[in-house]
Amino acid sequence: MEKHRFQMDEMDDLLLNISMARGLEEIMTVVRQSARRLIGADGLAFILRDKDDCYYVDEDAIKPLWKGQRFPMEACISGWAMQHSEVVVIDDITKDPRIPQDAYRPTFVKSLAMVPLRPGDPFGAIGAYWSTVGTPPDDSVYSLQRIANTAAVAMANVALTNSLAEARDEAARARDAMILAMASLAETRDHETGDHIRRTQHYVRVLAEALNRREPETTGLDEEFVDLLYKSAPLHDIGKVGIPDRILQKPGRLDRAEYDIMKTHADLGRTAIATAERYIGSSNPFLSLAKEIAHCHHEKWDGTGYPRGLKGEDIPLAGRIMAVADVYDALVSERVYKPAMSHNEAVDIITGESGKHFDPAVVAAFDEVAPQFAEIHRQFSQPI
Repeated sequence: MEKHRFQMDEMDDLLLNISMARGLEEIMTVVRQSARRLIGADGLAFILRDKDDCYYVDEDAIKPLWKGQRFPMEACISGWAMQHSEVVVIDDITKDPRIPQDAYRPTFVKSLAMVPLRPGDPFGAIGAYWSTVGTPPDDSVYSLQRIANTAAVAMANVALTNSLAEARDEAARARDAMILAMASLAETRDHETGDHIRRTQHYVRVLAEALNRREPETTGLDEEFVDLLYKSAPLHDIGKVGIPDRILQKPGRLDRAEYDIMKTHADLGRTAIATAERYIGSSNPFLSLAKEIAHCHHEKWDGTGYPRGLKGEDIPLAGRIMAVADVYDALVSERVYKPAMSHNEAVDIITGESGKHFDPAVVAAFDEVAPQFAEIHRQFSQPI
């Protein structure tokens, strides 16, 4: 038990260090120094997609593998994992036709697991290798997936912060670069996700303006806040880049373990934006608000939400506003696991959740502008 707890602590430390890395080299160094030992593998390789090639950019192994070499996507198992966006587990490489035997014959590798980096549209993979024939342990594969998902988010952070480096003295440029980065991440999902981003952006503006008209005395709810809310809203689900497609697009209800993984997107989103904030060197209103939205839009007024179980006005106002916008859009939009609900049904559900899921003041404002929500949904919807 004590050994298991120690290994969990080491894994938590590894994931934290990956998430805090400030560049690709640092990410790979952190993975190289600890991941293989924690997984219990004999080798680990970090592979990046380079156009039509798999570039084996780094490794940690008992004997040399393929560091520095490139192989065609069609001719290596990492390419297969990326092209199919699937985890690959092979218990005997000599019996799998996807394995290029000539490349593996000189190595110690007898079995392996390969996990793509970034679900939906992988840009790389992390491979773990064993010197014996046999199915890699489930806990080793699960740990490898956690490492790969965290590395994918960290690399997205690096891409975001690199795009912001030139804008560290100009918050407007930082904001525009962040939104552009989010748009590019959204393209790795289906078109409905992109529409969801645009719709929620307009919902929150309409809702915040209505709330301001109804309660002008509310601290901080001014024209500047509404503008920042509108511009930062697209980042509310940025953490989903670290959630596997098998969960994100599952055509059915998630089980408890899957739901627990899905819920981590709120913390992942906050971490991504906090990293960008750290690179800029100081906080600014746009990033602070974006961070609140990403982290708190699944909190509930009665304290039963996640990730922190905040209650009432302890939930930041931006999160309370986004909660209504996000739920409304989920209800009236078709998903792989459910049909769309009517506008009136969605309005009834949201008003019925006043004081439970939602802030009563925000629900009152929503009730006033609900017809505008319906029009926004109509305007920014593409047929599936």
